[in-house]
Amino acid sequence: MPSNALANPLVLPILGLLVEQPRHPYAVFSELRARYDFLKVRNATVYTLLNTLTRAGWIIESPQQDSPVLSTTVAGREALAERVTVGLRGGALSADAEFMTALAYVGILAPKDAVAALQDRRDRLRDELARIRRVLDDSPALELHMIEVHYYHDRLRHDLAWIERTITRMGDGSLAWPRRG
Repeated sequence: MPSNALANPLVLPILGLLVEQPRHPYAVFSELRARYDFLKVRNATVYTLLNTLTRAGWIIESPQQDSPVLSTTVAGREALAERVTVGLRGGALSADAEFMTALAYVGILAPKDAVAALQDRRDRLRDELARIRRVLDDSPALELHMIEVHYYHDRLRHDLAWIERTITRMGDGSLAWPRRG
C-alpha cells in the first residue's frame, strides 16, 4: 500500500462507486471485487481506505437501520474528478489498469474537460506510434524477432482510433452524458 493512503489506486474506484450511488461499506467491497478483478481487492484494505476517506472528508457516513451508508462529499467528488483527469492523461500507454479505471468514471468530468484529457492522451499516443514506427522501419531484424513491437504498435493504433472516435462523439454530443446536479 502506498505510504499515503489517499494515493492508493483503489481510491478512484471507491469514490466512483459512491458517486454512482451511496452504498454500505460491504457493498463497496463487493462491487469493487465484481468490477475490478484486476485490482486484487482485499477486504481489510477497502475498510482501511473507507476510514481514511472519511477522515479526509471525502466521504460521509449516514446512519441507516443496522449499518452506515457511505456517500461522497463535494471534496470527494472533486478528488475523483482530479484522479480521473490524471488517469486519462497520464500513465503508461501500455498499462491498462489506471486508464481503464479512470475511463470508467469519465462522466464526473464536464465533456469539454474529458475531451481535453483524452486529447492529451491522443497526442501522447501519436508521438509513441511515430517513435515505434521509426524503430520498426530502421530495424533490420525479422518481424518475428520483433513481434512484440509489432503487437505494441498495432495496439497503440487501435487505442488511438478508439480515442479519436470517442473525442469526436464527446465533442458533437452523440455520446450521452449524465445530467449534473
